[in-house]
Amino acid sequence: MTRGNGGGPATPRRNRAVGAWWWWVALAVAVVGVGCGAHRPTAPPGPATASASTGIGDVMSSRDRTGLESLAQARAALPASDGYRVGPDDLLDVRVPDLLDAAPLAGAVRSVAAAAGPSPVAAAPLFQEGLRVNGAGDVTLPLIGRVPVAGHTTTEIEHDLARRFVAAGVLRNPQVSVQVAEYRSRVVAVVGSVERPGLYPVTRAGATVADLVWAAGGPSKDAGRFVELAPAAADGARSADPPVRLDLQVLQHATGDDAVRVNPRVAAGDVISVPAAGSVLVAGWVDKPGSYPVTRGLTASGAVAAAGGVLFAADKETVTVRRVLAPSEERSFTVDLTAVAAGRAPDLALADGDVITIPAAPGRVVPWAMWTVAREMIHVGGNVLLF
Repeated sequence: MTRGNGGGPATPRRNRAVGAWWWWVALAVAVVGVGCGAHRPTAPPGPATASASTGIGDVMSSRDRTGLESLAQARAALPASDGYRVGPDDLLDVRVPDLLDAAPLAGAVRSVAAAAGPSPVAAAPLFQEGLRVNGAGDVTLPLIGRVPVAGHTTTEIEHDLARRFVAAGVLRNPQVSVQVAEYRSRVVAVVGSVERPGLYPVTRAGATVADLVWAAGGPSKDAGRFVELAPAAADGARSADPPVRLDLQVLQHATGDDAVRVNPRVAAGDVISVPAAGSVLVAGWVDKPGSYPVTRGLTASGAVAAAGGVLFAADKETVTVRRVLAPSEERSFTVDLTAVAAGRAPDLALADGDVITIPAAPGRVVPWAMWTVAREMIHVGGNVLLF
């Protein structure tokens, strides 16, 4: 028997092993190719499902919607205010020309002023003083003493002071000017992720939640999807009711009748909070599952892209988004990423705490597994990358 170059019978066995190796690789690649070519029939384009809508309720629980509706109706029924009404701790700028122009009154003015507190300049042609409204709602002026001002507009205070100066025989035709130099009483607190958080006075009749958010500079870059409104009680005290969650996107674009329903009027003592965006969790058949921060306008497809995109075995047509609205209430949305990419369906805007799950397509799991095994065999056995 001829061995031929010393190879011996081992050479045919080696060739058969190599042939079997590449046969299995070819089979795995062929199966993967069949799986790649098999697509489920695409449904004809139709209206977007309710799960992908961005209307009211996306981030609002049933309690939020009920509370918002009752609050909007109650405040819409209130009479329109004719201006800012002064309250305790407000600082008033009071000006009365000719109050100190008469020489015989200068001594009386000085003595009354020393007892009352303010120290006007003697013989000045114009009385001007910053007066802080005390806890009882009063201010003190020379020659007329204490004057109740809480609950009145600046115009009403001007008329009352002029009447008092005439009644006291101080001036015949006083020209009184009253302005609010510092608002402390009837204010709304706007806090959280806005450009200029702080206290904002309710100076305009019918001012709404959206008006106050924009007065604070609007949402900042890290603002989330919703606004929390902690309404004050009827007497201006802090209400024991939990805050109401409003959809920020709807709040910014609501017009007409919808604006009355989703954008209620504010009242003194309200607290408007814009929480930070937070993060969402992407799980399932993506390249990099994990938690990702929510940026303004982040959608389901954007979060999946941030997670490295879907794997071959993923089912892109039944991606689910779970959103917890309240401790005992949650909603589930279904997003077709294929239809979104083709422009046949709208994307879903995300909110803090959303959980996105990308399931596996049953017809793709086996090909993907075989391809993974074949790729690892090539890496380990041949130390050669296929791609």
